[in-house]
Amino acid sequence: MTERHELRWGGFAGLAFVVLAMLGRFLSGNPPTVGDSDSTVSSWLTDHRTTILFSSLMWAAAAGLVIWFAAAFAEAIRERAERSDVHLALLAGSVLVGGAIFVNAGLTASTAFGIAGRDAAITMMLYNLSAVMTTMIGFAAALPLAAAGIGVMRTHLMPNWLGYLALLAAVVSFAGAFGVFATSGRWVAGGFLMTTVPLLLTAIWIVCASGFMVREHLPELSTGEAAVPQM
Repeated sequence: MTERHELRWGGFAGLAFVVLAMLGRFLSGNPPTVGDSDSTVSSWLTDHRTTILFSSLMWAAAAGLVIWFAAAFAEAIRERAERSDVHLALLAGSVLVGGAIFVNAGLTASTAFGIAGRDAAITMMLYNLSAVMTTMIGFAAALPLAAAGIGVMRTHLMPNWLGYLALLAAVVSFAGAFGVFATSGRWVAGGFLMTTVPLLLTAIWIVCASGFMVREHLPELSTGEAAVPQM
């Protein structure tokens, strides 16, 4: 029998993504919303410039890790459901999400980088753009999360509750994207409810899935009369 550890490393990538994502989100504290005044936003960016730049670097690194995790997860689904396109949806969606995260990290860093001496209107334009993009990432995340949930329940790769959790995270992420229509209040674009709550729920799912992958507790795949280990 041959041992394969691609899924184990994918699990480690998922755990590393969650760590970097949490640091990237909370390192600089709770940012003001797009409904706050220009002076409030500019002051926050000035006071937290260094931590915002560090957070952007963490998000940029996390972008690649989430694609790595999803690619390993998609491979496990493909091996158990070759005639299904679920693994392709998971992989394509993760590339979309990872790319959006990387671009948004660069945009956030650019917003804080040149804050000194810049016109407040330009700062607010960049800040609003980053907030809207952060919110719309939830729309993109709904695709790989839904694909992962369906894949788990079709293949029994992991316990069914992980499939339901992925679907719940997909619904919450999709709903959070509608924050782009709000410019103030609790539903505001880039706010805690519309972006951080979906992120936390997704992070919980990734930690749970990564745990199974790292410990190599996935079921064996039967081929004919032989049972082939999946790691």
